[in-house]
Amino acid sequence: MYQVICVDDEEFVLDDLQKAIDWFGFNMEIALATTYPSEALSYIKSHPAHLLLTDISMPQMSGVDLIKEVKRINPSISILVLSAYDTFAYVRSAMQEGAENYLLKPLDPEELSESLSTIVSHLDNRSKISENFGPAMLTFRSNFVESWCKGNLSEEEFLTRASMLGVNLHLDNYTVILFAATGSAAGRMPELLDALLSMFVGNYSAHFYFETPSRFVCILSSSSGSFNIFRFQNEINRLRPMIGFPFFVSVGNTVDNYADVSGSYHEVRKYACLRYTPVDFIVCRNFVFPMKDQLLIEQDLSDVTTDAYLTDIESILNRVSPEKRISLELAVVNRCISLMPAGSDEELIASLVSRVICDTENPEGILSYLKELIITVQEMLENAGAGITHQYVNRIIEIIHDFSNKDISLKTLAAQLDMHPSYLGSIFHQQTGYYFNDYLNEERLKYAAKLMEDNSVRLKDISDMAGFSSQTYFNRQFKKYFNQSPNTYRKNLKMRQIE
Repeated sequence: MYQVICVDDEEFVLDDLQKAIDWFGFNMEIALATTYPSEALSYIKSHPAHLLLTDISMPQMSGVDLIKEVKRINPSISILVLSAYDTFAYVRSAMQEGAENYLLKPLDPEELSESLSTIVSHLDNRSKISENFGPAMLTFRSNFVESWCKGNLSEEEFLTRASMLGVNLHLDNYTVILFAATGSAAGRMPELLDALLSMFVGNYSAHFYFETPSRFVCILSSSSGSFNIFRFQNEINRLRPMIGFPFFVSVGNTVDNYADVSGSYHEVRKYACLRYTPVDFIVCRNFVFPMKDQLLIEQDLSDVTTDAYLTDIESILNRVSPEKRISLELAVVNRCISLMPAGSDEELIASLVSRVICDTENPEGILSYLKELIITVQEMLENAGAGITHQYVNRIIEIIHDFSNKDISLKTLAAQLDMHPSYLGSIFHQQTGYYFNDYLNEERLKYAAKLMEDNSVRLKDISDMAGFSSQTYFNRQFKKYFNQSPNTYRKNLKMRQIE
């Protein structure tokens, strides 16, 4: 039975609350009714509580302050506010702190019943979600969500498992979000997951899996019909003080079809390195630059001098709007971290990126910081010498860049190199930071984009020259990576060439 805490500085209001409705009929019971907010806080610290029903204006402690304290103790608790007509400003503050609804005095039993019905529905749904993530289903569900993100299942197998788990594949928005923590906070991620599950009830459909103990991935769908990134960021910001430890959030692009979720996932994984920076919330679409600039950002630092690379970055910095400068800086930082030798110390990485310049009006400071970072990373690459890249990884990269070869897979490469495919894939991931298929697709797509600069070459031929087995698959992968179709990309490229 759900436990209810009632707080009001007037005894008769508490009496009316207890008599107004049949609480038992809502599977609820009033565990505590008090005129003292401090007594309610003390009780909630040591007892389970599902609903707080509180007055907004009390002499000992305001309802807003009480809600803040209660949410720190129990982030998942539901809250209803009691209000007089002349305290609406306080009610608005209470709603911003996490209250689900407010009731005007004198109490209307029908209005109270309606609010309780909604809350009970949310509590029941929350319970079902907890069951879905319970021990019996956790492994199977986690494996499914991971496979969904990485696109590892055949269509038939995917649909069968989704049906078994009751996953809704008919929604019009899916967004992959990565949550991570570093340092001493890394072991507290289950606390964040519990708080998110409570926050999402009634607002989002969510599916999770843990990649590591310090990092989990979520596929989120908004119940309102569209995913509002600003609303979501505000919800996360309200959650942070309740959680009590720092965590990083990376938001991928929203897609309108379940089959495109892997594209959103690969975006958040690409920028996962930024969890070491002071920036605690990133939106991957902010790192999208024109292809020409993207190629300059993603140059191999072992093949270019510091001054040449900085000159390229400075030219981009001078062209972009001030609000885009931090995104550019973070994109370069991410590139540098991704090129660091495998096994680089986490504390070293954190110290290198902790000085990220977050001032859009300080381009000189941004360039100065990036120069220091690039020099350090290049020195690390030089010191690592030939050992930084396994000989087999070099060979794989060479084969991939022979774009005319369509028959490339870990299986075929492993056979050529007399290795086991799983081991070869593991070495490649450790040395490059990429999963093999991700790297293969990305390099082919970059090459295809480069070929599009020649307007005389047909898209069908470009698809073939880049190594794609079919134009349909090429079109789908191109749109995932560049957020526009090949035709649209080529039209935009022509317009830029004319300008």
